[in-house]
Amino acid sequence: MDLADAAEIKAVQEQRLRVLVRVAAAKSPFYRDWFRTSGVDPREIRTIADLSLLPLVSRRDLAERADDFRTLPRRLMWSVRSSGTSGVPIECYRTITSSVFELAVLEHQWGWFGLPSNSRRVVLRGSNFAIGRSRGPTMAVPGANQLLVSSYHLTPDRVDVIVNEIRRFSPDAIEGWPSSIALLAALLRDRRMTIPVDAIITSSEMMAPGQRTLIQEVFDAPVIDHYGQTERTVMAGTCEAGGYHVFPSYGIVETIPVEGSSTRREIVGTSLQNTGFPLLRYRTGDEVRPSAPGPCPCGRALPLLGVVDGRVEDTFTASDGRPLPLPSSIVDDLTGLREAQIAQLRPGVFELRVVPGKGFSQSDTAAHATRNIARQFGPGQELRVRVFDALPRPRSGKLKTAVVEQPLTGETRPARPAIPVQRDS
Repeated sequence: MDLADAAEIKAVQEQRLRVLVRVAAAKSPFYRDWFRTSGVDPREIRTIADLSLLPLVSRRDLAERADDFRTLPRRLMWSVRSSGTSGVPIECYRTITSSVFELAVLEHQWGWFGLPSNSRRVVLRGSNFAIGRSRGPTMAVPGANQLLVSSYHLTPDRVDVIVNEIRRFSPDAIEGWPSSIALLAALLRDRRMTIPVDAIITSSEMMAPGQRTLIQEVFDAPVIDHYGQTERTVMAGTCEAGGYHVFPSYGIVETIPVEGSSTRREIVGTSLQNTGFPLLRYRTGDEVRPSAPGPCPCGRALPLLGVVDGRVEDTFTASDGRPLPLPSSIVDDLTGLREAQIAQLRPGVFELRVVPGKGFSQSDTAAHATRNIARQFGPGQELRVRVFDALPRPRSGKLKTAVVEQPLTGETRPARPAIPVQRDS
């Protein structure tokens, strides 16, 4: 599709859209009910312009009615959860077909940079396998051509072991969260080390200019960044010329105005590859600024998305001084919540702030979050849970899922006492 013109791209999208709408209207309780009560005939949805007949779907809809979007039994899919950038925990379902499709799109993007689909990759994306004291900070996954490096063990005393394992692995690329890759790059820079690779693959977070410079210097490679969501409605990625291209076979992109801004727009996505969990006109909550006018210098006809204002998080610190990147992963799989935020009050002391939703249990939420912290951050941490009617927003109005700050005021329910986190057995 790289060289297809706009008409060809639109024709492919609309063909897939018609199939998705038929499946959703027939098998998804959410859409079946909506079509029945709205008076809209599913056969009327034939073109991208017809999408305006459909309702916008919010994160709140997913938080409260995730099962109603399914068109297949749970046993044929698997559940994934995320708090995203908004602090509203949601649940989605994926099929094998949609996951294979996603990997194919990613490998296609990597090919723009000369990276083969079977490339050997060092992956820094959380990985809690190393929490046990007897385990090292790396783990090889031969079948996937991956060497996992624990994001929670990037410390000076472990850098020699990590470097030796990476060099022995001989990777083509470094892949993971920008904050984790930057932590490793800083450790290598301090020792005046470099590990040249062919590419650096990033996602899940916004990358600061200083992080990009550091990463590129240490690994001597271009950055391949891609944007997506747990809900899998839209995917976009960088090209060699720096353009951020939408992958139109993956999903249809709309944008709607952001209240109070004349330059930013919210991304609305319609998935074209997950018929097991169809999402039509889903409000991602992610905001985008306009792309540069004109075609991309790379020569591809794929649409340009612009600059996405994605997830930006503070790095937490464990009780023993270890850096803990992307700490929102602690709350990603919690259930029964309308909103959630994890805060660091001081190193090793954390506060989970929640707004109850359907099926909320304070004791279950505390136990689940405590297990997550033990598995990902390690023993010796403390956690308290506080329940609110609504979490206070900053001036921007956008809630950060993970913050380093002082305790909040305005608690409306009794706080649960601090829980010392022990090693998970």
